[in-house]
Amino acid sequence: KPSSSSTAAFTLPQFMRAAQITDYGTDLDKLLSIQNNVPTPRLGEDTPPAKFDDPMLLRVLSVALAPGDARVLSGMTRELQGPPSFPYTPGGDVC
Repeated sequence: KPSSSSTAAFTLPQFMRAAQITDYGTDLDKLLSIQNNVPTPRLGEDTPPAKFDDPMLLRVLSVALAPGDARVLSGMTRELQGPPSFPYTPGGDVC
């Protein structure tokens, strides 16, 4: 059982900072923009992406784009693995 000091309450901010894209393309410098006012998802209020049975929120300190992210953002695999909608926040490799 964790000690009470390791389970300190964390207040979820109303907004978060996120890298987002609004369309497909191959020039990531032009596609990606950093937004400071993206509403923070809320468990129980927001609909999770399809196929997620047990959604969770993570406090992310750092994120990386992997080669798979570039492939998805290019649109070349949109029939199999594309963003559910735009704007889209890529980056599943988190710290």
